[in-house]
Amino acid sequence: MIRPITPADAHALADLSAGTGFFHPGEIETLHGVLADYFATNRDDYGHRAVLYEEAGRPIGYVYFAPEEMTDRTWYVWWIAVAADRQARGIGKELLAFAEHEVRAAGGRLLVIETSSTAKYEPTRRFYLKCDYAHVATVPDLYADGDGMAVFTKRV
Repeated sequence: MIRPITPADAHALADLSAGTGFFHPGEIETLHGVLADYFATNRDDYGHRAVLYEEAGRPIGYVYFAPEEMTDRTWYVWWIAVAADRQARGIGKELLAFAEHEVRAAGGRLLVIETSSTAKYEPTRRFYLKCDYAHVATVPDLYADGDGMAVFTKRV
């Protein structure tokens, strides 16, 4: 079941993210701040959205997406993660499809996702391609030397 996240979900989502092995401790700390800001102002004042995929009462995936300021109806997927033991079962695809539907319903026209260009993230990049996102750019060395940013987009 997909449902909106609540403040009570924040720690479980941080633990889920850490458990994937794709987020370093600084990113998990940032996630705590993003979620705090979401509940304080970003959800109501800026239209940010965050939902989780729950199975038997356990959060096993989530997606956080938001309109991009100073653009014409462009939205960003800020975070998406699926529990390590539940990956490759269609949950991420379902979460992205949900976000796409919500963005479309809100009048959005373009969805953007960024990820690392390192070999570790090759499955992530393949996932976005499989979900019909186009790889439109890579910014070399953005995150660190040898770790660039790969940018994907999809018209919704």
